[in-house]
Amino acid sequence: MRDQDMAKHDPDLSANFPAGWMASGGAHLWSWLGAVGEVSGSAKTLSIPGDKPKLRVYTFMAGPRFTRSAHSGINPFAQVLFGSARASSSVLGVRQTVTDFSYQPGGGIDLSVAGRLGVRFEGDYRIVRAAGHNSKEPRVVAAALIGF
Repeated sequence: MRDQDMAKHDPDLSANFPAGWMASGGAHLWSWLGAVGEVSGSAKTLSIPGDKPKLRVYTFMAGPRFTRSAHSGINPFAQVLFGSARASSSVLGVRQTVTDFSYQPGGGIDLSVAGRLGVRFEGDYRIVRAAGHNSKEPRVVAAALIGF
C-alpha cells in the first residue's frame, strides 16, 4: 500500500526514522523519582522518483522518570516525557517547518559498568499530535551513561 493510500485509510500514521541521535540529562529528586530532559534528532530521505524529499524531526522534551535503584548495578526505569517536535521537509528546494505537541512514554534499564560509567537500553513510543492526527514513532536506544 502506498503512503498516499494509507493516509486515506488511517489518519494516525506511523513514521520510521532508522537512525538518529539523542542527548539527555536528569537529576534524582527522591530515590524513586527523577526529572529528565531530552533533545533528539533524526532524518531520512524518501525513496521516490524525482527529487527525493528530505525529512527531519527534532524533539525537545522533559518529564518524570521513575526508577528502582538496585545494588546489583541493574536499574530499571519508566518515564513519560512531554514537549515539542519540530518537523521539517524539503522538496524541490521548498522547505516547510512545523512545531507540534508530543509525548513519549518509555522505559528501560541502566547497567553500571565501572564507577560512574554505564550503558542504557531504552524503548520509547513517541506520539506527535498534529492537525488532529497522531504520528507514531517507536524508538529503541542504546547509549553510554556518565554519572556526575
